[in-house]
Amino acid sequence: MERLVATLSLCLLPVPAAAQSVGQPIIVSGTCRHQSGVTIDGGETSRFSCDVAVLSRTQNGTVLIQFTDRSGDDGRILGFAGTIEGRQGFGADSVQTLGVERLYLAGGAQPVPVTRGSCIMNWSGLQRTGGRLTSVVCGARGIAEGSDVQAMVVLDAQ
Repeated sequence: MERLVATLSLCLLPVPAAAQSVGQPIIVSGTCRHQSGVTIDGGETSRFSCDVAVLSRTQNGTVLIQFTDRSGDDGRILGFAGTIEGRQGFGADSVQTLGVERLYLAGGAQPVPVTRGSCIMNWSGLQRTGGRLTSVVCGARGIAEGSDVQAMVVLDAQ
């Protein structure tokens, strides 16, 4: 468990992605709410600060949502990856759900397989026609190195 806790202070290296048809990720600035953080084995929540979310499509078509704090000096990134349920285009529905399959806690570490998790993305319209992400809420739970890991991020876009 000590090793797992230590990995929370490391950063996640970006995953090569082919987002959207033009290959560009969607970058959204905003503010993370105080509920954002990681809990291990039901202990105290390690608060996670962020002011940006990056959404990208991976090579195999899944979606990766990464959260970070641009002004932070620790370089921490918390990532959630999975498959969008329903129509696949970003903003194709005003509310989209991502079934989270993997949780990323630290660079170089193996992703945590998720036993339950989802991200809810709220859109003002279809992204490719000028719609934007207004908020994103991600939560996931999995087992890493024998420890129960829970992560949650709530970001309100500007």
